[in-house]
Amino acid sequence: MAVTLANSADITQTTAGAAELTEFATRNSASLDSATTGDIAALRSKYKVLNVNMTKVAATLGSTKVCEVKDETLVAPKSAANITYRVNPEQEFEPDYNPALGLDPCKLNLEWEAVATDETAQDDGVDATARPYAQMIASDCFARKWHVEKLDEIKKKSSWNDACYQNWVERLDGNGSWNYYTKKALSTCGVTHGRLISCGHGVERNTAGPAVQWMDWAPTATQDRNDCRSRGISVSLLNVSVGGEFDLCERQVINKYATAGKMSSYWKGKVKSTRSTAHQVAVKVGQNAGRPKWKHWTNSDVCWGCFAD
Repeated sequence: MAVTLANSADITQTTAGAAELTEFATRNSASLDSATTGDIAALRSKYKVLNVNMTKVAATLGSTKVCEVKDETLVAPKSAANITYRVNPEQEFEPDYNPALGLDPCKLNLEWEAVATDETAQDDGVDATARPYAQMIASDCFARKWHVEKLDEIKKKSSWNDACYQNWVERLDGNGSWNYYTKKALSTCGVTHGRLISCGHGVERNTAGPAVQWMDWAPTATQDRNDCRSRGISVSLLNVSVGGEFDLCERQVINKYATAGKMSSYWKGKVKSTRSTAHQVAVKVGQNAGRPKWKHWTNSDVCWGCFAD
């Protein structure tokens, strides 16, 4: 279900939109261009703020179930294309999934294509006097906030998921047939009421771009931790590696697909605080084919009735 004027309102230029942009920039200051984070005009030139009527989205998707989330606020890069909702198919991977009941129509993925202005750039090049190196060629964030009304209260409750990413290339790889890329997918979630129980971000190749082949991925498997400590992730390209760190708490579920470049990571638990997840995919692309194009999806799950837990 595409996000259109029929089910959403662009509030970028409103006072509410300015507040959302300021909050978004503050939360993601480490991942955004520092020249825009403190400037509303600059933020408005790069991002749009959409208020989405989820009742209309659910109806268009054919759902008759009454969902608690009545609307969502999106802060999206203006370059993001084909913003859509879809019932999350990865529910089937959950240990408590019941095929007889099917997918929960209230658990929706938000999907979009991350469009860059230089996707046709050629990253070829050989220099015998220089060593290969990794270079970040793109980065951004897409924020999604959920809203729910409690029948016994007037206040609106919310949770949020900031899905950020980085695209890297290996320069001067020395290979005449392939170019090497990695995409780092990050996700940070929080709640203002209830308990956060899941937070996820996935990426896959956009079929409008060149074909890709697997090179590496990280983390390689689902992990459990009984504390919150920094966890390193790293992938290998041809001659170089690209990595980073994030705080791993409780459990991170890894879904790695056979389809090259397709992977998701989910934090799982039950907390009232902020949690994060991260993963990387590394792929190779035929030389002179252009840079890979990517599609993202993000979701989160909150136990709204867990106020007294």
